[in-house]
Amino acid sequence: MTVPFSENELFRQTKKGDVYAFEKLFKAYYRNLCFFAEHYVKEKAMAEEIVGNFFMNLWEKRITIEIKGPVKSYFYSSVHNQCIKYLEHLKVMKKYEEYALSRLRSKELLAPLSNAYPLANLISQEIVEDIERSISELPEKCREIFCLSRFEEMSYDDISAKLDVSVNTVRTQMARALQKLRESLKNYLPLIALLILHSVFY
Repeated sequence: MTVPFSENELFRQTKKGDVYAFEKLFKAYYRNLCFFAEHYVKEKAMAEEIVGNFFMNLWEKRITIEIKGPVKSYFYSSVHNQCIKYLEHLKVMKKYEEYALSRLRSKELLAPLSNAYPLANLISQEIVEDIERSISELPEKCREIFCLSRFEEMSYDDISAKLDVSVNTVRTQMARALQKLRESLKNYLPLIALLILHSVFY
């Protein structure tokens, strides 16, 4: 792999917003980093996503990123850390899905958690935080209608009167809210998030 200029110099130029220098680094390392990541995650598409996200983050945060050693070492170390983080995420999700399935079989999915399940308690809190984040990211009117319906338990007619909009508008905005929440949560917990959404939001 040959880079025409010093890699550290290319990064210094990248920090200044030089797209050409950034492209040089990207073309020099992208393929090999993908092979490197695939060795860990065992999935080509995921490896490409990890490396793609790394370069996107590198460009977006270029001003604050400081590389004291060789650029190559920083690139491989960063991608390695992201691979490990992804694999740890998979382990946690697998344990939680196994736990949730056992609760589902015993019809205790939404029962209060106890100290006997510290991992489940931790991940349950993560789910709550992720749902709250997803709700906060809804468009303003969409979020307002959703919260009035689900948290204040107002009927569509009452929401319509309070906000001076048609009932059809309320219905449309609610449909948008639920669709966006499904989309934002389905990849985080493909099995459990939808169950919780269905149980809590319907």
